[in-house]
Amino acid sequence: MTRHAITTGAGRLVHCSPDRTVFGIIDAQTGTRTMCKLFVRGSLADAQREVTLAHAASGLGVATYREATIDTATNLPIILLEWHDGEDLDQLVAEHGAIPAARTARLLAPVARTLASMHALRGERHPLGICHGDVKPANLLATASHTLLLDFEHARPVAATSDSGTHTTGTVSFVAPEAADGAAPDAATDVFGLGATMRWMLTGGDLGTLPQDREVTELVAACTATDPSQRPTAAAVADTLQQLADRLADDPDERSLALVTAGEQPDLAADSPRHDALRQLAQKQRRLGERLPGLLKRPTTTPATPQGLLIALHHVQRTLRWFPRHSQTLSWRAQLTEAARELLGNTAATVSDNQRDEQFDEACRWLDEASSLTNTLMHLPGCAPIPGATNPRSVGLLQRDPYNFMLRLRDQVEEARAELHAATTIIDSAEERLDLGAAETAIDAMAKRYGGSSPTAARRRDQVHRLAFYLDRITCAQPNVERIAQLWDKNALEPLLTFVSDCTQSTYRPTAADLQTAPLGLRSLQVALINLAEEFPHLYVRSGPALDALSIALQHMSDLAWELVAEASQQLEAVPVPVRPLQITLGRLDTFRILEALVDRPERPRSRLLDAIESMRLKFEQARAARDRLAQGAEQAMARGHWTTGLFDMERAVAGLNPNDEAERAEAERLEERLQEARRKKDEIDAAVRRNVDLGSRYGLLQDDGLSSFNQRLQVLAERRDCLHFLAVNLPTDRAALYTRDLREVELQITLEQAGLAETEFYATDETLERIQLARQTLDRLESEATTSESGNEPPGRLLRLVDHWRTLASQCQRDQERRDAERASRSHSRRRMTAIGIALVTVSLTAVTWAARPWLFGEAAAATRPGTWPELSERARQLPLRAAEPAAMLLASIRDASEAGSALGVEQWHKDFETAMVAFSAMIEGDEPMRIFAVDCWRAGLTGASTAADARELAALRTATARLAAQVSESGVRPPADWSTTVK
Repeated sequence: MTRHAITTGAGRLVHCSPDRTVFGIIDAQTGTRTMCKLFVRGSLADAQREVTLAHAASGLGVATYREATIDTATNLPIILLEWHDGEDLDQLVAEHGAIPAARTARLLAPVARTLASMHALRGERHPLGICHGDVKPANLLATASHTLLLDFEHARPVAATSDSGTHTTGTVSFVAPEAADGAAPDAATDVFGLGATMRWMLTGGDLGTLPQDREVTELVAACTATDPSQRPTAAAVADTLQQLADRLADDPDERSLALVTAGEQPDLAADSPRHDALRQLAQKQRRLGERLPGLLKRPTTTPATPQGLLIALHHVQRTLRWFPRHSQTLSWRAQLTEAARELLGNTAATVSDNQRDEQFDEACRWLDEASSLTNTLMHLPGCAPIPGATNPRSVGLLQRDPYNFMLRLRDQVEEARAELHAATTIIDSAEERLDLGAAETAIDAMAKRYGGSSPTAARRRDQVHRLAFYLDRITCAQPNVERIAQLWDKNALEPLLTFVSDCTQSTYRPTAADLQTAPLGLRSLQVALINLAEEFPHLYVRSGPALDALSIALQHMSDLAWELVAEASQQLEAVPVPVRPLQITLGRLDTFRILEALVDRPERPRSRLLDAIESMRLKFEQARAARDRLAQGAEQAMARGHWTTGLFDMERAVAGLNPNDEAERAEAERLEERLQEARRKKDEIDAAVRRNVDLGSRYGLLQDDGLSSFNQRLQVLAERRDCLHFLAVNLPTDRAALYTRDLREVELQITLEQAGLAETEFYATDETLERIQLARQTLDRLESEATTSESGNEPPGRLLRLVDHWRTLASQCQRDQERRDAERASRSHSRRRMTAIGIALVTVSLTAVTWAARPWLFGEAAAATRPGTWPELSERARQLPLRAAEPAAMLLASIRDASEAGSALGVEQWHKDFETAMVAFSAMIEGDEPMRIFAVDCWRAGLTGASTAADARELAALRTATARLAAQVSESGVRPPADWSTTVK
């Protein structure tokens, strides 16, 4: 066995099947083109047998075979053939549609002669000749001068038995019936293939039947006869084809047929042999065009899906059945075929995208449509291999066997579907256990396995979040579920209680905030369970029994509510109305309503039940209001002041209550207390009315009595004012208004009496300041009374005249006081001048004696406590600590100015300055005893100087200011001088 290396340049894939790959190559060194047939399956012996038979038939219109060898690139058997320029008949039909009979005969006549020569060829290995075995359009190459016979893979010696070698049949639709049944190779087998090829070319690929020439039709029928013995020889077929080619070359019927099949409407000759058939065909085409106006119009867009391309190709094939030579339709078919090949070339990528997006049904549907499209392409003329193979030697399964390739892809899709189903089953199992953590873990594993782009993982993650939402809502309903278990059969509610408890334990709740939220109503819980069953069918095994138990409980509660409403309606008709039982019934119904335990029942909707409850509540309130109306009317009558009527009605209300009802007994006790209180109130008001009359009479008598005093009259008026105020507050508005006006009059009388008393006191004193103070106080009181008169009314004239009188008195007193102050200031100024001169003379003479005799007369302690003069205090100030220098200077300055205080205004201003200095100095003492004694001596000296020229009022103000200062400096240990009160007298 020899091996040959084939150096190639660019290669072109011509044909491929599961067993063979045919491609053309160009030798990179010589530029020679070679056709190669690679045996994907089969042995080198099979390749050599084919080459041997081809060599035996060489020179008879057969493609030139070079040799059979082993391909070094693939280590597979390969046959090398010479390259022949031309176009196989399959491509010819694909491009031009139905081939005219004359051209068909001219193309097939050489093939018939070649087959006749092969059948007549005798040799040692083929004593009865050679049978080609696979005559079809794809194996016939039309060159510029001849039609070559290709592919001797199915060639066998005539009459060879199966023992002589592996026997295979030809191509379906072109193989003879006896060959398909396993008969030995025979010359009639090739004649059948030749006739089938002729029929295929005349119809444009078995699209239909055209009105052909009678001899052409008879020849095709004879060649494709079922009985091999009825078929003509290849030599006879060759002669007939040559005659037909010559005769039909200028046949007018052929020209008419060419125009009709191209979609035109020629003028048909009435005397032609095929006139009737051509006319019928033209009429059918015309009717078809009228029914389908756009039949021959080429679409503007090419479908992009297998189903769209398949539909478009079927439409094209139906059109070509009537117009097999229409150029635009043939071009459109070629474009559709090319688009389908390109689309099928992306099969793996498309399915991979769908599989990655987990669109398994879409992937399977796409593969089914692609398989149908592939099957359609395989039966179309001139269909080239599906693109995608970069190297002709390594053609993939998609090109060699696309149908099997798609089956494998479908298996992969189903495996991926099963794998995803297993992953989702784990998630479903975790959700069934209400284990959200395990479900999220499984989803994370799924997302990690699919690279984080799994739509199912994202959808299931959202689903887990949705499940958590439902579990949270169900958890919120736990208080209401426990409440309904107390109102109904707890055993019947056990599935619901268990499921709610499991939901509570499986969620991330409850938190303190969650526990404070309002519980979920039972009807809302029912809706949540229904939605949970719809969205999570695999949880129905747990949620279903809970939903059933809840639904039965709600139905029972609703029926019970209807019964309670009916019972309450009967109780409302009783006299007296049993208030307490009705309140209990309403309480139970309100419990059902708050729990949302009321649902629709057959012929009794929930809305009607709620309306019935509210209607019953209204009737109950009306009945209770009717019972309470008497008591309320009694209280209103008493509020209006109709005490006799009110007390009578109140007694009737107490007597009308049911003593056997505990709640009404309590109401009766309350009304009895209210009755006693009303009686006491009436007695108090009656007493107040009588006392008001008595006080009014007494005041009148006192006014007439010339010996009565102001205090007596004021006392009577004060008592009457209190009495009127009580009546104005406790009587109804209409009656209270009368007493309010009397009250206003009494308050005015009190003001006038107080003004009279003040005027008596005014003239009883000679002190100007007291007169001023009394006048101002009285004037303020009168002006206040005048401004607070009733809104919209002018103050009484007597009050206004009294205000003017006291305003005049106050002004006169003020002028008298100002005159006296001016005279006192003048005398004080003269006295201060003389005093200052005397002090200056005496101070110089006594200073030395005082300092020299102080230790001998009084001792050191006595000298420290004696009141000192200003120079003595100034000398002592020099011995104080440095921190006290500034406040001591301020204190000495105020003492020096004390004797010059002068008028009352001067005394008050001096004490303010002295107070400031004393407070500042006392803050510096901090327990220093000499500083404390110094402060006391300064205080004594200041008071002595200030009281020298002060009058009585100024001395009173000085005593007050001294007491205030003593309170401010008491914490520092400084106390007023022991004789301060006598000093300022």
